[in-house]
Order: sequence, then structure tokens, then C-alpha cells
Amino acid sequence: MAGRGARGRGRGSHMTFNVEAVGISKGEALPPPTLQPSPLFPPLEYKAIPLQTGEEVEYMLALKQELRGAMKNLPYFIKPSAPKKDVERYSDKYQMSGPVDNAIEWSPDWRRLPCELKIRVRKIRNQRAAILAPKRKSHLPVDKGEAIKKLETLENKEEEVMSEEEEEKEEGEEGKEEEEEEYDEEEFEEETDYIMSYFDNGEDFGADSDDNIDEAIY
Repeated sequence: MAGRGARGRGRGSHMTFNVEAVGISKGEALPPPTLQPSPLFPPLEYKAIPLQTGEEVEYMLALKQELRGAMKNLPYFIKPSAPKKDVERYSDKYQMSGPVDNAIEWSPDWRRLPCELKIRVRKIRNQRAAILAPKRKSHLPVDKGEAIKKLETLENKEEEVMSEEEEEKEEGEEGKEEEEEEYDEEEFEEETDYIMSYFDNGEDFGADSDDNIDEAIY
């Protein structure tokens, strides 16, 4: 029994971690618990470099602030959209939004930029432009005698043209008739020649075959 108790005491006397790693040596008491909150900003071991001072540094700082302000005022600077207090509606997306005034007031040097990017502001016309009626051509006074002479000359020209066309038609018809007559005569001559050369009345048929026959013919 005594052996069992000795064994149990030996197991409990050994610690599971090294106390010296935490910074406590053997035989020292543990520090008391702290009831205060930890500091918000712990002490800095390495301090920041002090800012440079002087007229040159202040001038560069002023230029930097001026450049930032100019960049924010340019039309291509995207401003954050302000939150709407009212309920979002369907018609809100058709309303104009954005810095329209800045875009109109901005006047860059267009000699250094392409013409396609030039801003053109449309002017709204309140009054409609009146539609101008077409002007009528003023007719000059015409002499009746001259008009009659012009009409007579036009009629004479038309009659001459008509007469020439009729003469041409008559000449063409006469030429066609002569060609048809000549064609008929040539055909008739060819037909008669054929008939005369190949005509056979049948009288000479069998004349040569009877010469060598001695028998009586019935």
C-alpha cells in the first residue's frame, strides 16, 4: 500500500511545462493578478523621424494641396454618390446625375486634344422657327406676237418631221415589195429548170430491151 501511495505522489510532483520559459525561476512566487486594463498604445521602441521644416518644404506642401484641389474640380473626377434619403423610384434612373456644371464650365486647350472630344452644349429653343413659304417666280410679260410665231415654227418643224417619216416608211415598203417579186421569179425559174431537165413521158421505156428478143410478143 505504501508503494502505491509513493507512486501517486511521484506522478503529481512533476510539471507538464517548463516554468523558466515564462520568465519565472524555481522557488519564486507567481506575480499577483492585475485588475487594470492593458494600455491602448504600447510604448514605441523606435520613434518616427521628425518632420522637416522650412520655406521650401512649406511651398511644396502648398503645391501638393493645390494640385489635389484642382484634380477634384476637374470634370473627369468621379464624385461619390450621396445617399438618398427618399425611397428609390423607377423614374430616378432617367434623371440626370453627376457634375454637369463642371463639364460645361471646363474649357481646355483644344489645340492639344482631338476634335471628337470637344464638348458641344445643345441650346434649347423656346420659339419654333417659322416655316418660310416658297417664293413664287415672277413671270415677265410676254409678247403675244412672238409667242404665236414660236408656235408656228414648232408646228412647221413637226410637220416636216412627220412627212420625212412617212416618206421613209413608203420607201421601205416599196423596197420590200421589189425584193418579194425578185424572190418569186428566181424560185419559178428554178422550178421550171428542174421540170425541164427531169421530165420523162415514158415513151422510151423498154425500147432497148426489145432488140434482143426473138420470141413473139403478145
